[in-house]
Amino acid sequence: MDTPIEPANPRAALSALHVRLADADAIPFPTRSVERGDALYCAGEPLRSLYTVQSGCFKTVAAYPSADDDSAPHTQVTGFHLTDETLGLDGICTGRHESDAIALEPSVVRIMPVGILEPLCREYAAMQHELLAIMSAEIVRASRLALMLGTMPARERVAAFLLDFSERLEASADASGEPAAELQLPMTRGDIGSYLGLELETVSRMLSKLHREGAIGLNGRAVRIVDRALLQHN
Repeated sequence: MDTPIEPANPRAALSALHVRLADADAIPFPTRSVERGDALYCAGEPLRSLYTVQSGCFKTVAAYPSADDDSAPHTQVTGFHLTDETLGLDGICTGRHESDAIALEPSVVRIMPVGILEPLCREYAAMQHELLAIMSAEIVRASRLALMLGTMPARERVAAFLLDFSERLEASADASGEPAAELQLPMTRGDIGSYLGLELETVSRMLSKLHREGAIGLNGRAVRIVDRALLQHN
């Protein structure tokens, strides 16, 4: 009889989604500073480069046609990108970006021109593997978001967002031990609501609910994870 395979640790699975282009570190790619509120690139622009966040944070925002032809397009936050994470992957399929990338705070990115990356990936198998792993992680993260939006009630969506953000902060800092307990959220509650498919007021209510339950502490955009097990409880 085959030995049963132990289920993967959920936290380890989350951390595994944080993949960085380590093999590109030795290459002197140029960098660019982006001020808070400015766009790194916009939807419809040709894909010229991929970008690794050196410091700061970005949100990606996509626009979708409204059901009413006379109404403005619907916009939705599709992701948040932290230090060491890669931006611009949305343009690989069509050669044009599908979203706007907006800096949530003063940020610096490393610019990796696609024309240089392609021959580098052909020459260095490790870099090609890392790029494929990054793309795979984005697919998994999008699938998890779709599952969350389709099955989770509001409290669990907000709790899962905080847990994921904590895990990614820990991964970007390359820290050991427990995930980050102190979170300084660079995004607004409206951004979180747009990402999670919730109204701003609902996000505020759920944060207050988690605070009353003793799962988190709140001080403006600063969130302290008090009881991780309670936050993980559905």
